[in-house]
Amino acid sequence: MKKLTLSLALASVLAIALPSHADTFSFLISTAPANNDPALMFTATGTLSGPVDPSNSNAFDITSITGNANGYSFLGVIDPGATNSKTTDTAFGFTFDNVLYISGPLTDANGFLLDLNSPAGTSLAHVFYTGITAQNPDGYEVDVVDPNDPGAITPFAIESFTITSAAIPEPGTLVLLCTGIAGLAGLVRRRIAS
Repeated sequence: MKKLTLSLALASVLAIALPSHADTFSFLISTAPANNDPALMFTATGTLSGPVDPSNSNAFDITSITGNANGYSFLGVIDPGATNSKTTDTAFGFTFDNVLYISGPLTDANGFLLDLNSPAGTSLAHVFYTGITAQNPDGYEVDVVDPNDPGAITPFAIESFTITSAAIPEPGTLVLLCTGIAGLAGLVRRRIAS
């Protein structure tokens, strides 16, 4: 019975601790009209999530995305193999590392490569940092591939790119929760023993 109680307590600690290794961020992206055409602009919302980058504690290696943008839904993040701030990959003509920074620019020049789904088919979006210019005052761009013509890419200057961190439990809260679960396991053990 002692082994059962310890196993329950350990399982509860692991079940709580494992998800806390990844962080989730809500994002909002608003673009400027492409080619000065107001019909060619969009707003994207959703969540990005992934673990802390092993080489940079102010960065997260994004491994998943959810959300949508004007009729498009995000299917996922293209896996660059080793996602971290020291490694890049090239696919479909884009170089990317899928790293989100929480200080300074939110991405680097490599940025994220995302799978999109739309009524016209599946395509790609590459979100990256260009540096602040007169044409792009926020410093970010997203290149969207036409699902009907993979060679046709529409660049959008991003007017606004914001992220907010989702709330995660503090270590003290996790310890308190685990202590409560261990207490419940002890109570169950006593009831079964008597």
